[in-house]
Amino acid sequence: MGDGPNHVGLIPDGLRRWAVSNDTTLAEAYLRGAHKVVEILQVLQRHGVRTVTVYNLSRANLGRTHDELDAVYQASLHFLTTLIPTHFDPAVCSLRLHGDRKALPDNYVAAVHDLEVAMTGSAFRINMLAAYDAYDELRDAHRRAQQEDCDIASAFEIGEVDLVIRTTPEPLLSGFLPLQSQYAQLHFLDTPLNDLTTEHIDDVIAAYRGLPQLRGR
Repeated sequence: MGDGPNHVGLIPDGLRRWAVSNDTTLAEAYLRGAHKVVEILQVLQRHGVRTVTVYNLSRANLGRTHDELDAVYQASLHFLTTLIPTHFDPAVCSLRLHGDRKALPDNYVAAVHDLEVAMTGSAFRINMLAAYDAYDELRDAHRRAQQEDCDIASAFEIGEVDLVIRTTPEPLLSGFLPLQSQYAQLHFLDTPLNDLTTEHIDDVIAAYRGLPQLRGR
């Protein structure tokens, strides 16, 4: 039996389908999704997880329709300006954005910056991937490795992932931290993000702890 995980990756997916099946708007689906992500973060924090990396937007996602991106950004702003400050102690938690900030709206980047400055804790870290692309991350790590004369594995800003949870049954990582997730345990859930309960996450954590974490050994 194992313990942990220390680092969980969260791919909150399926919100467009949820909006259609529940006859609601994209804006409502994504807003509800933001609240659900906070609930999941709180459950993971209670389980002793130290870091959660949330996949908000890939660079490829930026090619979606204006209406959908607007819904994502509005929900994300609510997440950043209201939900995170309300539910997480800045002396305990921190938040960091990873991705191309120049490709994101100014108010999104400003909201992230405010949290990065205000949240100084080290016990629970939230990474947000937005306008993220794994090739960009690899190029940046290679550049830092050359500048700092270190191994490239040490130059990545995000460490190894122990467990990845995706809220759709499709067995895809969709570009999520491919190098850091190479030995991660993967869970693809049949229950949509907006219908998840704390018990669903408890079950995933229990399943993780029930398997040996060999990492290729």
